[in-house]
Amino acid sequence: MSATAVHLARRLAWRLGLCLAATLTAYLLASLSFDPLAELRGHQPRPPQAVIDARAHRLGLDTPLPARFLDWLAGVPRGDFGETVGGQRVADELWRRCGTSVRLFLAGSLLAMAAGVVVGVWNALRSGRVSDGVSLVGSLVLLSVPVFVLGTVLKMAWLPVNEAAGTQLLYFSAETTPGADLTGWAAVGDRLRHLALPTLAVALPQAAFYSRYQRAAMLDVLGSDFLRAARAKGLRRGTAVVRHGVRMALIPMVTLFSFTFGLHLTGGVFTERIFGWNGMGDWLLTGIHEQDATVVATVTLFIAVLVVLAGWLGDALLAVLDPRIRRAAS
Repeated sequence: MSATAVHLARRLAWRLGLCLAATLTAYLLASLSFDPLAELRGHQPRPPQAVIDARAHRLGLDTPLPARFLDWLAGVPRGDFGETVGGQRVADELWRRCGTSVRLFLAGSLLAMAAGVVVGVWNALRSGRVSDGVSLVGSLVLLSVPVFVLGTVLKMAWLPVNEAAGTQLLYFSAETTPGADLTGWAAVGDRLRHLALPTLAVALPQAAFYSRYQRAAMLDVLGSDFLRAARAKGLRRGTAVVRHGVRMALIPMVTLFSFTFGLHLTGGVFTERIFGWNGMGDWLLTGIHEQDATVVATVTLFIAVLVVLAGWLGDALLAVLDPRIRRAAS
């Protein structure tokens, strides 16, 4: 096994430890603050105590908290995530919802990274011009607007477009059109028309954030000696910037992409609720409302796994882009 592979394996093990710590923290905090029997006790007339005790036994509330967590954790490798307060299997709901969230977050994040890099490089090359100032103002506006406000504004802004077109060009809710029996490209087109607006709600704030950092990284590179040396060897400015400058400016951005992925993922919770996507974020809010610690821990584990994967992919990409990391690993 190469030194780089060992380095990446160590980084993955470290991140998996953080993933476990995040899940443990969420489970303990939710279990200590939630009272899943409160609704049952509040029924009028109040159920017999034997019924309440039976619910507490089914949820494992009559066992110590550490043992309850270890029992839940032991089932995770088998795909057994326990039961919700209502008695449904958590795994059934998890597999149904996780694909929805992954499709939304992946599309939004990829679009944001691509747009952030392109806009940041473009602004750095035109630093001080009118377009740079306009981009700065636009970025600050997007970063200042909460996600739930941005999602609502996108829906209100697109409504006149649909009315002017006389048809539903883009949809405002759900992942697919309910009751539509579509196949092939018609089904793909239907999904894209539902995906466009929530993807923009996820991507726009991220793109504004990334573009500012990419602009600063690119300005540092434009004044570097190695870029001037590349120009001195006869390369045209555009060729030198694309071949050497963008690659060097991307190195700090890769770390930023991986570290902020979890932050932007939490913003997607509100996007799912606004656009009626029944994903993990929507489920998390439902779990908190129902005081269900198992649901909260499962969603936290899902988000932590995605953050770990994003961070590990960032480590792998850095090892490819930056020879200093490969030398340090060896």
